[in-house]
Amino acid sequence: MITVLKQKNISCDIAEDGDEAFKACTERNYDLIFMDCQMPNMDGYAASAKIRACEGERKHTPIIAMTANVMDGDREKC
Repeated sequence: MITVLKQKNISCDIAEDGDEAFKACTERNYDLIFMDCQMPNMDGYAASAKIRACEGERKHTPIIAMTANVMDGDREKC
């Protein structure tokens, strides 16, 4: 995905885990977030919830959930 974004001249940052993803979102203003649901330390669900709580009513950054799970209910959970 990173290669495709860069080919389209779209800049991106990479977070190694949910803690890093949340921290990045508090330090920078993103137009869009691709969130891996299964990151270490803090998973993508928890990181997304923290981002939403931090944004409050003032902002709503689109978050696209990404997961390799194919279990029933994963779409609804995201």
